[in-house]
Amino acid sequence: MKRRSSLSLILMCLFLVVSLGSISAMAAPKVKLTLWGGYPEMGPFYKQVIEDYQKENPNVEISFLTHPLREHEQKLSAAIPSNTAADIVETTSYSIRKFIEAGLLNPNPANVDGFLKSGVFEDFYVNDLTIHGNTYGLPLFQGRQVLFWNKAMFREAGLPGAPTTWEEVIDYAQKLAKYDDQGDLVRAGISLRKSGGGSGVAEKWWFWLYPAGGSIIEEVAPGKWRNGYDNEAGRAALTLYIDLIHKYKVDDYRVKADSDGFALETHAMFTRESWVVGHMQQYAPDVEFDAAPLPVNKRAGTICNLVNMYVTKSCKNPDVAWDFVQFMLRPEYQKLLLAEVGWFPCLDADYEDIFQEVPQYRAFMDMPEGFELYGIPPLACFDEIQTKLAERLVQAFMDETLVDNPEKVAKVLADAAKETDDILRENGVYAD
Repeated sequence: MKRRSSLSLILMCLFLVVSLGSISAMAAPKVKLTLWGGYPEMGPFYKQVIEDYQKENPNVEISFLTHPLREHEQKLSAAIPSNTAADIVETTSYSIRKFIEAGLLNPNPANVDGFLKSGVFEDFYVNDLTIHGNTYGLPLFQGRQVLFWNKAMFREAGLPGAPTTWEEVIDYAQKLAKYDDQGDLVRAGISLRKSGGGSGVAEKWWFWLYPAGGSIIEEVAPGKWRNGYDNEAGRAALTLYIDLIHKYKVDDYRVKADSDGFALETHAMFTRESWVVGHMQQYAPDVEFDAAPLPVNKRAGTICNLVNMYVTKSCKNPDVAWDFVQFMLRPEYQKLLLAEVGWFPCLDADYEDIFQEVPQYRAFMDMPEGFELYGIPPLACFDEIQTKLAERLVQAFMDETLVDNPEKVAKVLADAAKETDDILRENGVYAD
């Protein structure tokens, strides 16, 4: 009898273990989530955060895919309206706006809205994500522009540091440029954004237009807009480009540009976001460089372009998806984002230890007095406006006949401005 009782007890225990395991499995059903991003350099960050989240939540399986930005935006344009997008998508405030206006994304649930407004994010970010009284998404990182400059080249040219005014930009660029025996430019004094697909060319031109006193569009009445560059500011910004490329010949289409060129030391300075710091650490650790606020003209400022995380309508487990997004926004992961990728986080946290190790990051946050932040206008049609303007600017930058030709410069801008205003009219937001 004893042996039979013991056997019964063992079987009962086994039954309880199996039953409890079944109950536990039922209590935590398997959840699968997908994430799409438009910045491939974010891959290692997502991988680490996903691994850590899955350790704490073994019932959750998350996969991610990153694509080049333009390809990613095109994918979202097809997938969000058809309800076939990933559960979580990473994209900018301006590119998501048209989907929000069309009712294709849900507002943040109450707990996510509360987290956004809890004080861990600046009011600028909260306002950027507020549309018609509701909030959408959580801010992950931001694109603020600074001027990167090669310290060794500046020393060689006898220059004291980064230019602070447009006059110094022109002067320094000429002293930094180098030419071969045929007079062809082999090292650019400055690298400007002169070509490329999408709206980026117009956005990068905006960083010079704004200090001159202009903007791509300006709100002249509540909810009503007009172009902000068919004016003296626009003419000054376009003339600056034309002069640097064609008059002073300190930049050239044949010289490797942007971050890759900076790493190869084909140019002495250019404007870009904080991710360049991480790029240089990885690909050009021996290049001496620093970062500085954008040069001043009539005013001073830089854009703050947010990249946010959104949970789509097609997500079957939005509560879990939002929990993962908030997990990603823990201070330790925001510091990992800055230290390992180079994009500057939006979360208010203590980054001093990273600043001590990588001082170039300070230029993104320690802005001089009077330096203003500005953001993408809250219009669904703004991406179209910038893209159409960019196409015109690409052609203008190549036109050498614009040198010392203020009438033709004005005509180029007037034609572009008419197109901008027409788009605003078509969308019912033009200021008559």
